[in-house]
Amino acid sequence: MPLRELLPIVLLGAGIALGAGSAACVARQGSTGASSSSAAAQPARPSASASASAAAPAQPAASDPAAPGGAAPEPPPPSAEQIARLPPGAAIYASLRNSALDAAVQYVPQIAEVLIEANRALGSQDPPDVTLAKAGVDPRRPILGAVVPASEKSARAVVDAMAKGASGKALEKVVREHAADVTRVRLLVPLVSGADPRRALAGVVDVLAGGAPLEACPGAARCAGFGARAPLGVAQGGIAAVAIYADGADLRLDVVMSLFGSGGDPAALKELVAFGEEVGGPEGRCSRFDASPVVSVCLDPERMGELGATDGYGKIARALSGGHVDPRVIPTIAAQGFAEARQNLRLAAPARRLASDGTLGVTAQGKRSRFVASWALTDASRAGVERAFAAERCAAGEAAVTELLPALRAAVGDPGKGFDDPKKVVTAFEEAGWSAYLIAAGGPWLNLLGVIARVLEQGPGTDPDYHVCARYDGGRLVLVSEIRR
Repeated sequence: MPLRELLPIVLLGAGIALGAGSAACVARQGSTGASSSSAAAQPARPSASASASAAAPAQPAASDPAAPGGAAPEPPPPSAEQIARLPPGAAIYASLRNSALDAAVQYVPQIAEVLIEANRALGSQDPPDVTLAKAGVDPRRPILGAVVPASEKSARAVVDAMAKGASGKALEKVVREHAADVTRVRLLVPLVSGADPRRALAGVVDVLAGGAPLEACPGAARCAGFGARAPLGVAQGGIAAVAIYADGADLRLDVVMSLFGSGGDPAALKELVAFGEEVGGPEGRCSRFDASPVVSVCLDPERMGELGATDGYGKIARALSGGHVDPRVIPTIAAQGFAEARQNLRLAAPARRLASDGTLGVTAQGKRSRFVASWALTDASRAGVERAFAAERCAAGEAAVTELLPALRAAVGDPGKGFDDPKKVVTAFEEAGWSAYLIAAGGPWLNLLGVIARVLEQGPGTDPDYHVCARYDGGRLVLVSEIRR
């Protein structure tokens, strides 16, 4: 299997964060399956978790030469102060430069599917980069995004009640009690000089809020709860409540998407107000998030597990609501869907944890792609990796599979129960859905090295242009890889 085929997992993380609004709206409104995996478009390939190693995030070059023809040099990367405007506790932190879309699609064609889906939701006939440019987005500075999951402990109660046979008013009561279970998304969008923040992402707001108008603050009644920090405008409808803020000369888009209710619910507005106060950026895990590369993403596997599970709970509840399913079979379907959604939690929390805090990025220049990734090692894996990779070890082509992969597998040791059985892994990925790949990329891919090795042994071989180096660095495993096309 050419390892470059595994790179979409990295970029999918950015796609989820940056396209969470329109893509999630389309997925939820069009979802008809009851299980968490029913809406997953990704095939279950356990080897995809290796993408975290093969597809690593890119470190920025020490300096970027000025563009040809005397064009202005690239602006500096986002400051720590800018990144701190993102919320804490996110499952995904991501950055993406509009100017990098062509390169991203060239090297990872699968990301085009994410962009095309988002574009379709916005009703645009233009290429994605043109759509963003027309909206006033500055192509030279990155869009920053974060996705914060709902509480899994709270959200599970709705599907659990359905599985136990709750119906009618009893079920309605449970759903009302969990109207505040929401997925929260924040985008920090750089605008060109003179762009109107209220109009810049009008199409995104329209899709998310189901066509509901953006009501200007401070005059609208919905703005009262925000107090002195009122946004420019608020919209409620569809599955989301949305607020637009002026962030200096740029735009901040806050979105809360209800798992079980409507974006028009009072609870959604209350959560939107509270979300507006959540700042500080990555804390603890994802503290190494770096927005310097053209595409960068950090994944917290445990929070990703919550995101995948709660997204599954929401899909199950919506699919079984509305009177379209025979009430006699709802408990059975809900129980099955509940079990499938919880595969996300199992994948995110191996009995023997080996790594977490996956920080990934990519730089593409001409025919050369460079990926850099690092993961925080645990007590179970740190000593072995330090012994084996204190001195950097590199391999090219097939040697990456025949030499480097076995060395890494030996260094981390036993993967833990359930992570060495290919059938169980495939089942877990199928049932967990799209989020399984991102959970694995955040760290648990190290638990899957044995499964990955078996899959690669059966494949057509490794791309001879693929080159990868691994090293131990201050308690982290660092992988640097390059691909020439």
